[in-house]
Amino acid sequence: MNWLSRWFGGGPKGPTNSSNNPASPTTALFCIESGFFEAQTVLAIESLRRFGGRLAQAPVLAITPRLGPSLTRATRRRLDELGVTYIRKNLRHPLSWYGFLNKPLAVLLAEEHATTEEILWLDCDILIAAEPELLLLGPDCDFAVCSTDKNIASTGPEDKSEAYWVAICQCMGMDVEQLPWVVTEFEKTRVRFSFNAGIFAFRRNKGLARKYLTACEKLVNSRIAYRGLGIGNNEQPALGLAVLAAGLRFRMLPESHNYCVEDIAGGPYRREGLPSARILHYHQMLSKPRHTAWMLGELEGQLPELHAWLKGRVPLDTRLGGPHRRLMRRLLQKWRYRKAMRFETGAPQFGG
Repeated sequence: MNWLSRWFGGGPKGPTNSSNNPASPTTALFCIESGFFEAQTVLAIESLRRFGGRLAQAPVLAITPRLGPSLTRATRRRLDELGVTYIRKNLRHPLSWYGFLNKPLAVLLAEEHATTEEILWLDCDILIAAEPELLLLGPDCDFAVCSTDKNIASTGPEDKSEAYWVAICQCMGMDVEQLPWVVTEFEKTRVRFSFNAGIFAFRRNKGLARKYLTACEKLVNSRIAYRGLGIGNNEQPALGLAVLAAGLRFRMLPESHNYCVEDIAGGPYRREGLPSARILHYHQMLSKPRHTAWMLGELEGQLPELHAWLKGRVPLDTRLGGPHRRLMRRLLQKWRYRKAMRFETGAPQFGG
């Protein structure tokens, strides 16, 4: 394999390190790609090791499932120090230009490489603040997730989002009335089966990974778009429809296990619940000094131990990898964007 292929393409075909605890009931899974995701993922794993309680020594998989520049040597070294199994395998999927396809591809590879009964998916923009014990599924559950806020969910036939859900259900050969009802944590609103897919736990060998990828492929290829968001949103409902198609027993998690911390007017953040949060979902709050200062200010009085640990580590470096990797990331981003724009031209718009 030549140097260009190693740097930009396939890389190692399997795990490059594993010093995790084989007795853990669950494996933590992250999708990692070159650039800012590297800094976020390393920080998330460090917080898991520091504050995760019983999950602190869980096996961790970090997976790069598609084309992109290699991780930096510093990132690879830190992953080794944290006992992370890193897998880089370009699956060469024809829809790899779709921004969120890395998620179902990483889940598919995780089912192949994990040895635990359960897998815990974590977006890289999270911090573990305390042991998230409710993510351990137990014998009567196959899938656990949090319906954080309403967002594009539907409350029923009169909702502006209902047409979108009818369309995606029809695409999957389902009736929208088959969707279970759940209650959002932020608004306490009853909605059709919808949740934030940034944090979820699932049981291996129940068929979810393949159904998740298949549902995502179908919803992307359908070109069904949510007005104002395009097809970019389709991955998230694809996961929910895959859960139902697989017949998984599911449990809804409280807000504490996917706690939004974001300085956006009208967003689903409330300070009073912060002290009980187990997993913080901070989105872009640690990339710029102003947002970082705001978040540290919120944590200082509410989660002082996490604040003390975090303050010397942020803001995160958004320009990892040197000019050569940044150039390749920029070119790849433009290619993916153009592919998506051509694909979405004339797409049917719903909701919004």
